[in-house]
Amino acid sequence: MPELPEVETVVRGLRTRIIGWQLSRVEVCQEKCVRGCRGSLADLLRKKKILAVERRGKNIILRLSGGGAVFVHLGMSGRLRVLPRSVPREKHTHLVFSFLNHGKQLRFIDPRRFGRVFWEGEKKGGWVSLARLGPEPLEIAPSEFVSRVRARRREIKPLLLDQHFLAGVGNIYADESLHRAGIHPRRKSDSLSGKILFRLHRAVQEVLTEAIGAGGSSVRSYVDSTGAAGGYQHSLRVYGREGEPCPGCAARIVREIVGGRSSFYCPRCQRKPSSNRAGRR
Repeated sequence: MPELPEVETVVRGLRTRIIGWQLSRVEVCQEKCVRGCRGSLADLLRKKKILAVERRGKNIILRLSGGGAVFVHLGMSGRLRVLPRSVPREKHTHLVFSFLNHGKQLRFIDPRRFGRVFWEGEKKGGWVSLARLGPEPLEIAPSEFVSRVRARRREIKPLLLDQHFLAGVGNIYADESLHRAGIHPRRKSDSLSGKILFRLHRAVQEVLTEAIGAGGSSVRSYVDSTGAAGGYQHSLRVYGREGEPCPGCAARIVREIVGGRSSFYCPRCQRKPSSNRAGRR
């Protein structure tokens, strides 16, 4: 699933291309991908201009003239591509935005069909559909991060994946951040000391920033809005590297299911706690 760095890369690419473009037509080729619209999405969007392209968590927000926005969540395999109208449509092209005075289209392609597109009118107090998302991991202050973690008693890996706790962190970057901070994914959040949590906060922000700089990670099907693959997959230390040597200590990386998700970690650098009831250290 595209995570914060991949979504941010797509957003930055779209900002340089479609802001100011006016919609002429919207074709919905797969009705199931469109959520929450009373009436026709095509009618709602006709002749509106793209005023801004933003990100909140893993959501892409296309702000429109006249108020309101289109939200796109890429799901497991979704892609937003800017392509000439003359380019044949890929299989699994579910939504096509055409623009006045431009020979290009914005296409939503999603082979696995877990992505979603929805429209929301602008309201005071922010977007209702995103109200329950947690803070942005690149914006949250260290002290707030520490207090939020220690207020819960959950295994740290599932907590990092909880979008109500932090918005945008997914499986890849949770594993990479925990490895960099030297924390086992099963450590209970309230067993971690402030010092360790400050280290984890720094690791999360470093990993995400580096991944954005590399254009995200293309470990499966991810490409940006131009069709280019990311490059951070070549810098991953543990994710997807079961049985390979840890870059820090050469111990073999192991894979374990934690919170229903595959988790990769180094058993030497990220020692399994003998008891999650142990005091903070």
